[in-house]
Amino acid sequence: MRKFLAPFLLLLCACAAPPVSPPAPAPAAPAPSTGPAEAWDVVESSLQVRVYRDGSMAQLGHNHLITTNGLTGRIDLREPRAASGFRLELPLGSLVVDDAAARAAAGGDFAASVPAKDRDGTRRNLLGGEVLDAARQPVVVLSADTISGGPDTYTARVRVALRGEERLIDVPLMLEETDGERLLVHASLRLRHADLGLVPFTVAMGALRVRDDFELDCRLEARRAP
Repeated sequence: MRKFLAPFLLLLCACAAPPVSPPAPAPAAPAPSTGPAEAWDVVESSLQVRVYRDGSMAQLGHNHLITTNGLTGRIDLREPRAASGFRLELPLGSLVVDDAAARAAAGGDFAASVPAKDRDGTRRNLLGGEVLDAARQPVVVLSADTISGGPDTYTARVRVALRGEERLIDVPLMLEETDGERLLVHASLRLRHADLGLVPFTVAMGALRVRDDFELDCRLEARRAP
């Protein structure tokens, strides 16, 4: 199921048709801040994207698990917290497709192993010009357009720069500050191809295809910047 790594990224996105939606609009005005920004550096990260097979011939393909610990960047905390912002970078070369240990830990739909040749082929297609086009833009940039909500759960409108274009998606965030020195952020969401202006990849008149929705889970740990 080499071509079935499709949607995954988003940010990081899909083995589908090229984006067809218009460019993202200009940034919205942030919430007014009452104080200076407090900088936090991302020191640990975990990103996991789960892509599912679909169609009457789905048994011929694989569900794919794409993982990376390569997400880095800075979070600027302000008061109120909705006035905060962030800028994160993801090197596409850090993406791992169907790591055996990660699949075993995920279990369920991902319990079955994927042959090495299929993993390698899927990753080549993922990073190639028809999907993420890593040669043209090797780093995906994610930045906060606006943030709303609180005090612990927020919604960030995230601007995703990928393949030389930008898209906006709404991401629910859970924020936890521990001992004044650690900041933990968790985002878990389900997206559809249409959210990113994509069309799911299909073969055999749709008998084998990428399921329209896919899942993303991201965890970050940040420390106060020096």
